[in-house]
Amino acid sequence: MASALIESASLTAPTDPELAKRQAALARRIALKFNLRFDWRLKRFYCHGCKRLIIPGMNARVRLGPERMLLVTCLQCNFVNRKRIRKARLNTERRGLSKSPRA
Repeated sequence: MASALIESASLTAPTDPELAKRQAALARRIALKFNLRFDWRLKRFYCHGCKRLIIPGMNARVRLGPERMLLVTCLQCNFVNRKRIRKARLNTERRGLSKSPRA
């Protein structure tokens, strides 16, 4: 229920930001009441400072910072959320998943 509200809030935000704000607040209240955890894909739509809905480009600024950091700045409370970007491991030999025998 809460995840559907967040998804619909993110879709309706460009046309009706007030409705999207109410939907996101309702989704957060439902999750808190029933002790639900949001998936990381849904958590990124909330500001960790003011707990409001974040839509990048509308009320949030997204930048790439130094040392592989993603900086999301809420334009309502100026809180900066920093998310480290991990490098994908493409080298399977380092993890010991190589199929060829070592000689």
